[in-house]
Formats: sequence, structure tokens, C-alpha cells
Amino acid sequence: MDRLQVLSFFEQAPEDAVFDQKVISFVRDCSTSTLERDRFVGQGIPFVKIGRLVRYRKSDVVGWLNQHQPRTSTVYN
Repeated sequence: MDRLQVLSFFEQAPEDAVFDQKVISFVRDCSTSTLERDRFVGQGIPFVKIGRLVRYRKSDVVGWLNQHQPRTSTVYN
């Protein structure tokens, strides 16, 4: 699937849906390595472990994205 298809799939999913890190990397527009590093250092989007699998709840992803709005400038006041 291309990025637009993945984003559409994510958007249409119910709030309690869970996704793997590949889908979330498309949603967040970052690499899976970035997600792995964030988990390792205890930052980033909250996740759940199901056995050995890492999954992200849609509600957690949307909440994290709302808290981390893109900056419109690199200049800080």
C-alpha cells in the first residue's frame, strides 16, 4: 500500500483499533527506527505489547499527534 492508502485505512479505523509500527511510521511520517528509538528511551507515542508484538492504539496516536502539532517556524520566542 502507498502512504495515501495507509492514511485512509488509519483514518477509517475505529478509535480502539491497533496498528503495527509500519502503519504508524506512515501516519507520523517517520521511520520505524525512529519509533523504535522513541520506545527505547521512553518517549513518543504510547504503545502496548501483545506478546512480543508492539502495537499502537489509534486513540493514543491521535492524542499524541494533537499534542505535537507541527511548528510553523524554527524561530522560538
